[in-house]
Parts: sequence; C-alpha cells; structure tokens
Amino acid sequence: MRLKANTWALFKFVYFSSRSTVSCLHLNFMGSIQAVAHAINLCEKPLTLDDYTMTKEALPPATLSEDHLHRLISTIPQQVWTARPDGGLDFVNQQVIDYFGKSILKAGWIEVLHPDDVHETILKWTRSLATGENYEAVFRLRRADGVYRWHIARASALLNPAGEVIQWVGTSTDITERKEAEAALAVSEAHLAAAQTRALIGSWELDLATGIGSATAEWFQIMQRDPASGMPTLDEFVETIHPQDRDRVRAHHLQAIADKNDRKFDFRMLMPDGSTRWIEARSITIFDAADQPIRMEGTAQEISDRKQVEEALLTSTELLNVSQSVAKMGGWQFDIKTNELFWTDQIYHLLDSVREDLTLESSLEFFSNDSQPLIIKAFNEAIERGQDFDLELEMISYTQRKIDVRVICKITRENNIPVKMNGIIQDISEQKSAQLALETANYELEYANRILEHIAHYDALTHLPNRVLLADRMQQAMLHNQRSGESLAVAFIDLDGFKAINDQYGHGTGDKLLITIARRMKAALRESDTLARIGGDEFVVVLTHLKNVNDCEPLLRRILDAAAEPVQLDELVLQVSASIGVTIHPQDGVDAEQLLRHADQAMYLAKQAGKNCYHLFDVAQDVAVKHKRENLEHIRTALRNKEFVLYYQPKVNMRTGTVVGAEALIRWQHPERGLLAPASFLPIIENHLLSVELGEWVIATALSQMADWQSQGLDIPISVNVGALQLQQSNFANRLEELLFLEPDANPKNLELEILETSALEDINQVSAAIHACQALGVSFALDDFGTGYSSLAYLKRLPAELLKIDQSFVRDMLDDSDDLAIIQGIIGLATAFQRLVIAEGVETVDHGKKLLSIGCELAQGYGIARPMPAEAFPGWVKTWSTDGAWLKSDND
Repeated sequence: MRLKANTWALFKFVYFSSRSTVSCLHLNFMGSIQAVAHAINLCEKPLTLDDYTMTKEALPPATLSEDHLHRLISTIPQQVWTARPDGGLDFVNQQVIDYFGKSILKAGWIEVLHPDDVHETILKWTRSLATGENYEAVFRLRRADGVYRWHIARASALLNPAGEVIQWVGTSTDITERKEAEAALAVSEAHLAAAQTRALIGSWELDLATGIGSATAEWFQIMQRDPASGMPTLDEFVETIHPQDRDRVRAHHLQAIADKNDRKFDFRMLMPDGSTRWIEARSITIFDAADQPIRMEGTAQEISDRKQVEEALLTSTELLNVSQSVAKMGGWQFDIKTNELFWTDQIYHLLDSVREDLTLESSLEFFSNDSQPLIIKAFNEAIERGQDFDLELEMISYTQRKIDVRVICKITRENNIPVKMNGIIQDISEQKSAQLALETANYELEYANRILEHIAHYDALTHLPNRVLLADRMQQAMLHNQRSGESLAVAFIDLDGFKAINDQYGHGTGDKLLITIARRMKAALRESDTLARIGGDEFVVVLTHLKNVNDCEPLLRRILDAAAEPVQLDELVLQVSASIGVTIHPQDGVDAEQLLRHADQAMYLAKQAGKNCYHLFDVAQDVAVKHKRENLEHIRTALRNKEFVLYYQPKVNMRTGTVVGAEALIRWQHPERGLLAPASFLPIIENHLLSVELGEWVIATALSQMADWQSQGLDIPISVNVGALQLQQSNFANRLEELLFLEPDANPKNLELEILETSALEDINQVSAAIHACQALGVSFALDDFGTGYSSLAYLKRLPAELLKIDQSFVRDMLDDSDDLAIIQGIIGLATAFQRLVIAEGVETVDHGKKLLSIGCELAQGYGIARPMPAEAFPGWVKTWSTDGAWLKSDND
C-alpha cells in the first residue's frame, strides 16, 4: 500500500500483543506519521489492515497522538524503520537499537551489511527507487555482538505529488533459524536423493477407474516379473503375497483408498524362483476436485536383508533404547579447610537417603569396599597436588542397592593453593547397562555378519565352499600360477548312483551320504587344495601347486577311493562311485568359468567310459570340435542364404551317342571364397542332421530343374546322391512324396537316387523297405561307388537298385592296372547276372571309353565326356554333343 504525502488516512490495526491477545486500534493521521501505517503494513504479525482515505472532517473521533503511535511501534516484534531515498535512516524502533546498537542511526545499514551481500542489496534498492515498487531483499546483517545473521527486509515507498519517492517505510526480520533449517533440509534432501539412487526402488501407479496400472523397470525387477507380461491385476498380485500377509495387505489397500495419508507397510512375497522376499511398500491415494479417489501411486523396495538383521538385533535394540535415558546426577562440594562435605538433594535421592551432616570419612560408608580405596586416593591427590579426577565407582544406597556412578572433581584454588573441591556424582547404571547392551549388540551384529558371510560363501549342507567362493579361489590360484609358473587342475566330480539312493531312501539319507562323502574327499586332499559343492551331487576340486600333469593323478585316485568307500548309515550300507572330469591350467588357457565347463565335459566322457574313473580334457580335440561347430553354422547360414547351387554332369551311351541323364552335383557359391567343390564342405556335415536338410534341398532343387527342362522340351532323367543318414530316416519315403507333390510338373520316373556310403547302412531291411516305397512312386535307385564297400555283394542282393555305378577309382587306372580291370569286368558280370544296368564314372579319355565298350559297359560319365556345368548350359550342350567316332567303331568283342 502506498499513500500520497499530506493525505489523511484511517487505519484499523488488528495485531497480536506480546501476550498473544488480539487488539484493535483505529489510527488516523496525515503527513510523516503515516510511516507508522507503512510499518504496520510490512509487519508479519498483523492480521488485517484496512485503510480509508478521506477528508479530515470525515474522520472518526478515535484518534491517537504521535507519541502513542511511537510507543505502539515499540511493541511490534519486527525491526521498524523509515529511510531516505539515499538509504539514510530517519526513524527506527527500539528493536533496531537493541539489536544493532545506537551507532546504526549514524552509520546506516551499509555499515552492518555483510560484504558479500552489498552489491546485490544496493542493486535491488536502486531498482525499487527507480520504479517506486515495494522493496524486498534477503541479506546478512552484523548484530551488536559482531555476529552476522540473516534478515529479510521489506519496504514501501512514500511518493510526493510528482510521484517521486521521498521516504521508505520498512521492517527487518531475523530469519537466521529459518535459513539454517532450509540449509539442513537441502542437505537432508540431497542425502535422501543419493540413497534412493543407490537403492533399488520401484515405482507404480494404478488408475482406480480402469484398474489399469503401470510400473517402472525396477518394480518388475524387484517382483521378478517380465515387463512384457504387464502389470498384474490386484487379485493376481495378492496371490503372490504370503498367505499370512494377504488379509493385512488387502486392509492396507482399502484404507489407502479411503484416506489421504501416505501409508507404509511391509509384507512377504512368494517369488517365481521359489524364494520368499520381504517387500516394503508405500502408497498414497490421489483425489479429484470432488474429493473422489481416482489414482493410487506408490513405491516398492526389497528389504529381506534388513529384516534379517532386524530380527538378529531385536533384543539388542531394546537394550540400547535403555541407554538413551536422561542422566541422573547431583552436585557436591568439599571444603578442604573445614573438612565439610556438602551433597545436593539429588545425591541423597540417588542413595535412597535423607539429608544429614557429612564429612569425608562418614561419606565413605556409601562406597563399596572396592571403591573406597580409590576415592580416598583420589581425594588425597587432589588435596595434596591439586589434581582433578574423573572416576567410575560403585556406591551402596541406604537400601543396599548397588549403583554405578561417575564421580568428577574440579579443584578451586586461592593463591594457587587448593581450597575447595567441586564436582558431581552421576548415576551411570543405565549407561553401564547400555554399554553392556551395546557390547552385546556389537557381538550379535558381528555374529550375524559372520553367519551372512558363511551363507554367502559356503554350502549349507556340507559347509564346503560354494560356487561363489570357488570362483574366488580359482581366480587366486590362477594368479598364483602366473607368478610361480606352476599348474593347477580343476576336477569336476559327479557321484554315480547317488540319485537312485536319494530316490529310494529319501532326501534325509541322501543328505547324510553327501556329508560323509564330502568329509572323506576333503580328508583325501592337501591343505592347499579346495573342495567345493556346487549343487546336488556335484563337487569341484581345485588342485594347486602342480609341477606337471602327473602330480594330480595320486590325488584323483584318493578322491575316487574316498567316494567309492561304503558308507554305514544306521542299518544301511550304501555305496556310490565318482566320475571325474579334469582340465589343467595354464595348458587349457581359458578363464575360470570356461575351465569348469571343460572339466564338466570331461566328466561326461568319464561316465561314458564306465564311471568310477577320471578323464582328462583334450584341448586339441575341443578346438577341433569348436571348429567343426563353427563350420556347421556357416553351412547352415549358407543354406538359409541360398548360397548353394547345382551343377549337372551328363550321362551318355557311348555306343549310340545318346544322352541318357544328368547327375546333380552340389556347389557352394561362397560370398568370399568363390565356387567351392563338395569335398570342401560335405565331409563337415557327414553323419550330422544338417546333411539330411541339405539333401532334401538338393532333391527339391533337382525336381524344380527337371520341370523347367521338361517345359523346354528336354525330357531327361536326373540322378541325385542320397547319403546313408538321410536314407535311414524313418520318414524318408514320406518326405520324398511331399517333395514330388510340390513339383507336380516333374516326372517321378526321371528321378534316380544314387545311394552313397552303402557300408554305413545299419538296417538293411528298413532301407530296402524305403526303396520299395519310393519305387512305388516311380523313383529309381542306383548303387553309387559300387565295389568299394566291404559288403557290396550283400547289398546287391538285398537292395532293389536298378543300376550299378562303377567307382571312378577303378576306371581311372584300368588301362594300366590289370586288377582294376578285373574288378570292373567282375562288376559288369554281376550286373548281367543280377539283371542290373551298369554305368562307369571317371571316363577321362577316349581309350577309357573304348576299353569299357569292349568289355560290355556302354553307359558312362566323366571329364572325357563333359565336366559338371550350370543348369542353363546343359540344354545347349545336349544339342551339340556327339559321341566320339572311335566309340562308334567299338564293339563288345
């Protein structure tokens, strides 16, 4: 509120007096005394302030003199002042004088303003002076005792008729306590924010109208739920709460909806992993403008560890609370000259006694026998040498109650001579109890920590190191190896036959058996070795300080003997054995986790070898296995990326010059290595199911090509190689029928399947049945590489193939090797005898063809006829090819 100068005004001033009673004054004045009204307006205590600007004749009769107004201002608790535009003080109330001293009237505010606050304060004053707006600033002022304290100053401007500031009316209030509280609050909030950042706290909210909720990732992590599954309904959530806590949680939920208070409660959750965890939850209900609940918000934090510690320290906490009682004490004085001793009433009360005249000697009866010599010695040293003392003694009350006390003495001297002893006697019985309680609590806390440490690092059943401690021991041992150049062995142990015993006799018997065997195996090891239980009947041993591999063999034998020794449990005699897989570091140069996996792999090989033995992990074999696994994945990727193609090699009748068919041969169009022959990748998938998948792709692709050629007028059979593993699949005939169904334009009679690896066929009857089923579809068969298998004659008899294929290894050297020629003649003879067709592969020269024709073989394929070619090149080759003239002249003689 701002008033023009020389204007009459009426104020109704309602304020709190020093006795907190409400008073009401009507003030009317004009001119400079209106500063009072501004001072009142700026105070923090007034409740109302109504002003009426009017003529003097309209003023009510209730008026107050300027002296009375000054006295009124002196009752206001704030510092009230008026100042000129340059900041000089015109008027201050008594509170200003009491606070800063009279010197402020001359020196002004600048003199007591903190140096760091001068610039900002003057800047605000200048700005308000220019605008005439109210002035408000917070700064530090130096009190009369030299201490700087925080203040808030507020002022209003008095304007002349030209609108210029002629005077400031203001108040100043000491707000140091508030500033200190704000600083403490900021520190507290910072600490809280940091604590919440470190703690795993999940937040959630629930729309009460829709029942739809949401939560942070931390909430899902605490609840061990997949965020993709979404928030559970209330009923679903309650089902995961421990049955004993469900009703209490429901009650909290309903109460939280009903009231507006922040609620905190804890309960137990049944987690998906089977564990029970303590959760601390907070919730608050949000209400709309109509005071209806619309939403709930809250947090959740897992507090299982805290609960465990709280339970361990419950008794100790109760005892510690006793130590917080207010100290009981009384004063005493001893006059060295007169030997008079004075006790205050509190000491008599402490001793259950009444006041009496005391001397030093008579007071000794209140001290125990053990404490009397101590207090006498202390008094003598104080009297003789002026030495203060601080003792803990035992006193005996009038009712024979023992009291632990602290006796403190300070010497009063005159001319450097002790004349009086002044001190206190304090009942420290509760402190002693608290100290004992604290010691007990510390012991119990230390014990609880040891228990937690043991649980974290040791197996609960056998008390052997667990997987966590094992990992640490392995890391330490591997670091030692690097420094010492020694080796260590990691042995993975699995007990043979334990599961059967556990199932037959129960877990109790099984646990006793595990404890006994664990104790025996540990006794068989050296002090430097580590035996750990990692679960079930599985153990791991770390053998250290090995000079070579052979050093671990005696230890492994002792472990095998310890595991295999019969165990007497009551009337039962039980016996198991151990299968052990072993790997050596640094020969096996991998990390600790990989060492365990390698030892585990070797353990399974020990089981396959008959159990009750150990097997040493083969690093080279593992490298080969990994390499093969990688190659298999490359081939699988190539099949998925359509990197394989088929090339076709013609089959011809050399005598007639007729093209009788084509053999489909797979190639890999590698994106980096170019076109790869089958020898570079087919051996990798031999006896692997991937060979079946690739084989089906070859058949499907060949059928598609067959249909394409038939549409071009090229009706020619295609032969496809089929491995033993693919042919022996129980659904082979059904899969072939499906592939034929997918290519209805391909003639099944033009598909010939060449059986590879006949020596690998295990069930001839099954294979024979499959061939018959496929022949019923119109498909024909050939025996590939005939003559190379150890049972070719048996296969010829039992496998209903229409054609025999002479292996190129015989054809290649037939012109120079009479044995190869004799074998070929024998195969041709067998084919004739069994009424089979025969074809020779590997025909590389005209002479090869002439010789084959001369011994009765007309069908052939090989580089001497044509190399394998892409499918698009095959029709053109068929049109242009003609048989060699030398072959036309040959006969069967």
